[in-house]
Order: sequence, then C-alpha cells, then structure tokens
Amino acid sequence: MQLSLFWCSSSVHGTAFIHCYDMTKRSRDSFKASGQPELAGRHASLDVDGIGSQEEADGSALKKARSFMATLACDICRSRKTRCDEDRPRCGYCKTMKLECTYQTPRATKKDQSMAVAINAIRRLESKIEQLTSAVNTSRASHALPLPPPLPPIAPTVDHRSPLSTFSQSSPTAHASGFASALPRHDRASVHEMAMSPQTVATPGKSPFSITETQTQIPLSFSQHRVALWPAVKQVLPVEFTDARSELAQDYIVEIENQRAPLPVHIERPYGTLPDSWLMSLPQSVIKGLADAYFAVFHRNTPILDKFFFYSSTLGMATENEFGYDVDSCLVLIVLALGCLAVKAHEEGNFALPSRVPAPERGFVRPEWYELILDETPGLKFFNEARKRFGFIMCQNDLQAGQFYMLSTLYHAQILRPLDSWTTVNRAALCCTSILSRTESSTFDQWEGDMFSRLFWNTLMYETVITQELDLLPHSGLLEYEPDIALPKFTSCPRPKTCIAGLLTDEDDSFFNFHFLAQAAHRIILTRVKQSLYYFAEKDGYPGGSITSEMHHQLEQWRTNLPPSLQFSDNESADDSPSPAHVIAKAMLRSRYLVAKFHIGRPFLYKALHAQGYTNDAEYNEVREGLRGGMYWPTTMGLCTQMLSALPLKFGWCCQCFGQVLLFNAVARSADEKLRGTLPVGWQEWVQIMMALIEKCARNSPGIAKDAELLRLL
Repeated sequence: MQLSLFWCSSSVHGTAFIHCYDMTKRSRDSFKASGQPELAGRHASLDVDGIGSQEEADGSALKKARSFMATLACDICRSRKTRCDEDRPRCGYCKTMKLECTYQTPRATKKDQSMAVAINAIRRLESKIEQLTSAVNTSRASHALPLPPPLPPIAPTVDHRSPLSTFSQSSPTAHASGFASALPRHDRASVHEMAMSPQTVATPGKSPFSITETQTQIPLSFSQHRVALWPAVKQVLPVEFTDARSELAQDYIVEIENQRAPLPVHIERPYGTLPDSWLMSLPQSVIKGLADAYFAVFHRNTPILDKFFFYSSTLGMATENEFGYDVDSCLVLIVLALGCLAVKAHEEGNFALPSRVPAPERGFVRPEWYELILDETPGLKFFNEARKRFGFIMCQNDLQAGQFYMLSTLYHAQILRPLDSWTTVNRAALCCTSILSRTESSTFDQWEGDMFSRLFWNTLMYETVITQELDLLPHSGLLEYEPDIALPKFTSCPRPKTCIAGLLTDEDDSFFNFHFLAQAAHRIILTRVKQSLYYFAEKDGYPGGSITSEMHHQLEQWRTNLPPSLQFSDNESADDSPSPAHVIAKAMLRSRYLVAKFHIGRPFLYKALHAQGYTNDAEYNEVREGLRGGMYWPTTMGLCTQMLSALPLKFGWCCQCFGQVLLFNAVARSADEKLRGTLPVGWQEWVQIMMALIEKCARNSPGIAKDAELLRLL
C-alpha cells in the first residue's frame, strides 16, 4: 500500500510558490485598475512582446495582444533582407546555396524572463514532489494487491499483510525494480538534501527561491552534546559545569574514545581444549543455542542475515571448513558472539531461552554451556576468533563482507565502543557503495537484491545516528544512494520443497519486518526534520510555521499508518511482552515517536533561549510540546534498562539523555517566565531516570563516564 506520510512533503514549498504567484497577479490587477491607463497599457504591451513604444501604449487598452512572437531570421537572410523559414540547423535558402547558417541568440524579453522563473520554480517543485513521494510507489511483490494511483492522504488505507505495501521507498523513476534501472546517480543529492536546500527554507508567505533569506540563517547542530556550547545555556548553567566543559575539546567524546585501549586479544577458551581446535570441539547444542539466541533478539530488530540461509548454508560451510579463514566462518563466529549477549539479555530480563520444546519452567534457566558467556565482555572469545580470521580476507567488499562488518558494528555498539562501531559501519558502507558501483543488473524482487537492501538500510540508519551525534566524524557518502535503494521486502530465500523451512519460520516474522520498515520510515522523517528546521534566525516567524506543521503532520501520518500489530497508546508499557525482542521493539516505536516530537521543538527552544523578543506564543507552545515529547522514553527505563545487553543504540540514548538534562536545567534556570512555564510536570523525576541510565552505561564507556562527571556538577 502507499505510505501517505511522504505525499505532502512539498506542500510547504508549493504553498509558498502559489502565494508568490497570487501576489504578482493581485499587484498587476490593481495596477491596471489604477488611474494611469497609459502606464497600464504600456505594461500590458511590454508583457506580451517585451518591447513597446509610447505610441503603442496610447491605445493598448483597446488593442488585442499579438498571439505570436516575431520570427528570427538567420544572419544570411537578415543581410539579404529576405524572409527566412527559420529551419534548423540550416534554413532553406542556406541549405540550397550550401552556405553556413547562423542565428543570433534571441534577447530575453520580460515575458521570457518571467516564464523562465515560473518554469524553473515548477520544475523544482515537481522534482521535490517526485523525490518525496517515492515511498508511495506500488508494491511489486507477488502477494501484494494492485494499488490505485497515489492520492493525497485524506483517508489513507493500509494493507497490513505486506510490510512493503505499508513502507516502501524506491526510486521514483524505477519504482522498486532494483539496481538495474535505478543505479545511483552520483551527481544527484540525497532526497533529504534536495527536500530542504537552504533556498527553500524561507519565511511563510515569501518565495522559497530567495537566496537572500539564507544569509541570516545559522545552522543548528543535531548533536545533543552541542547543547553544552549554546551561548544561552552556558550563561545560565552553574559556573562549575561551564568551566569544566570549557577545559575539554569541542568533540571530547571522540577524543576520549579514541584514546581508550583496544579490546583484549586473549581468548578464554574452555578448559582442556586446544587453541587451534577448541571451536570444533564445541557441542552442536552450544552453537545452536547461541545462534538461536542471536536470531531471537538481535536479528529481529536488525535483520542483516537470512535465518534459513544461515542454518542451511553458512553454518554448514563453516563447520565443513573447520572454522577456517573464510567469510562463512567469520559470520558464524560473530553470530555466536552476539548470541552470548542475547543469552545475557534473556537472563537480565528473566526470559526463557528460545526452544522448540516448551520449557517446563517460566523464566530464565541457565543452559549447560552457560560458562561460555561469562567473559568480562560476553562473546569476546568468539569475536576475537572472527577478527583473527577476517584479517586475512579484510579486502573483500562483497555482500557477506558487508554483513560481517555490520554485525561487528552491532557488537561494538552493544558493548559501548562507539568509535569502533563508526569504523566498522564505514567499512560496511564501503562494501555497499562498492557493490553498487560495479553492479550492472540486479533486482530487488530477487532474494539477493533484497538481502543487499537489508544491509544497505541497516548500515545507513546506524551511520546516520552515530554521525549526527558525533558530527565531526566524516560520512561515508552512503546517503547519496538512498533515493535509489528500495526498502526490503523480506523475500524468502530460494529453497527446495522438501526442506526444514517450516521449522525455521517464526509466526512473529511479519511483526518484526513491519517494525524494521517503520524504523526506516521514521529515520527518513527525522533526517528531514533536521534538514528543514535546524536553522536559527533572529526574526519573527522563523522557523516557518507551515514547515513545522508539515513535519508534525508527517510524524502523525507515520504513527497512524502503522499496522495494527505495531500501534501503541501513549500510556502503553512495553514490559508486558513475551520476549526481549518484543520488549525492545515496542519500546523503540514509542520512543522514536517521542524523540521526533522533541526534535521538532528543539529549534524553537534554541530561539526562545537566544531571541526571546522574537519568540511568539505559538513558538513557546512548540517548546512546550517538544519538552513533553522529551519525557519518559520507554527505552530509557523499565525492562529496557534492565536488559542493557539487548538495548540497541545505547550510546545514542545516553547522548540524548545528556542533552536533555542540560536543556531541562537551562529552562528551569532561565529568566524568561514564559519559557519556564513550558516545563512539563515531573521533569525532575525524569532527569533522575536519565541520570541513572547514564551512570549505568558509564561503566563501559569513558566518553559516557565524562558526560556523567559533567552532569554531576549541575
């Protein structure tokens, strides 16, 4: 089905253009109706032909405008003063006489200039509408129903049977057909960059094409760590905090994390096993138990691999090669490393481990091989074995290499090594761009193309999170390819009719497939918020109210169009869920919604702190709604913080909380009574909840530990 939340993305710009056109029309009508008929007549004559004389102006009110432009003769015919048929590239006379035929460049008339401006404006709008409505392309999956042409989102209808039919974002020219007809165009910016170029961020009622509007804009960072550098925040927070912060580097998190010791290389293998053969001596129940735990927790929310292909091919190849120096062995080992963290998460949340046989007891029961996960960093022994092998094949840039790098990114993120995770996600992005640059024909309808789509979107979403927070880190350039890559359809791996496919099918697959697509759609909206609203100008009505309303509209459309299984209420608790993955998925959905509400309001909070005289009541209300959206995120409390081993984006949530604590304290200390009145009830209790999460995560990250140290000075 069509995803209507992207349909109205250019309505803001369209409104501005129409308004500009109406103003021009009214001005002309009023001018003609004035008491100056001669000037009005001359104006009409000039509009038609671009030239005119006083004699023509005297009677132009009664003269019908010419409906054609004068012909432009070639130089030969002009010199001969004969009629030219204007044929190109040579007129009839020059062709007959075999003469060189040249035409002078016609002088642009006022009519031409006006039409050029209008046509260029329309083309820009058409381009933006095409880019921003790419998500409403019809599903070409075999199980999807035929869809009508895209319509404005008056009463959207959602087909809840197919993830792709609900959330799809394919190339506007090739729909969802794949690489073949939609290979990346390197000269084209991302959909987000085109959607909100600086020229289009104008005040309501003015043309979005005025370049002078951008000269007074100050871009605002999306990073929550940059809040500590806001001038107004530094003025109101305690001097102890500001002095301590001023002694640190601008991007102190990167500096601190860059100086931490690398992961230990020692491998704590089981007692009585040999260094070169301990992996092959592991019982099958261990490998299966850890792999099942991985697929039950991390795979559901970060679907990088194909479960059937892993069990039917990858695992068999690794064991057949006795965990040799090949990519299959590396993939199995990184899955086992993440499986150790998944088992730990089951224990932290007191959930039973996955099993095809119903467990006799409720809650977590330690398996026989439990000691294998008892490293100081769970799973490190398997991760080190994977790193040791992948070092010899690190120059591979195919799909499996990209999967290994992205799984390594996930492992680094879970053990709170943000800079390591940025390094490996860049490697995964390099694999994606390398595949795209050398792929001549493929299709997203096939399983291989769909697996690439999974890798691409997992990589892009994580890289966006880490680079928006640590905004001095370089980007991979993967965002440039985003408009060309369809969201995954979760196409089934080709398999024989007589196989174990039924045993590997999970009844919750569709729930988590929908959830992943909802994450991707939300990330697109959040990036659009950043690129459309994150500017400051010391003037009234900025950021524009129409743009802000559009961002709210898109977010609400995202929530409304979620399938029934993903719908959530404002007071729903994620703790009452059947598995760790369900807890995380439900908490992430509602938290993402609240985070977007907060980030829409943050530019107005900056304005209220720095330009109180230009802040109106509507903008104070945006601040109020934003701060309310910054409260009680489910991912930062309850079972999610109890199961830290499974909580995704821990570093990102800690960074969000760091900025939140600063902002709530800055608003509470502000001299502006109206601004203080925007604080939601219970904000002090919420600050304590956020501090508890930061203190927990500080044990595993020196960068977060420095954040906690700074916040204690408030």
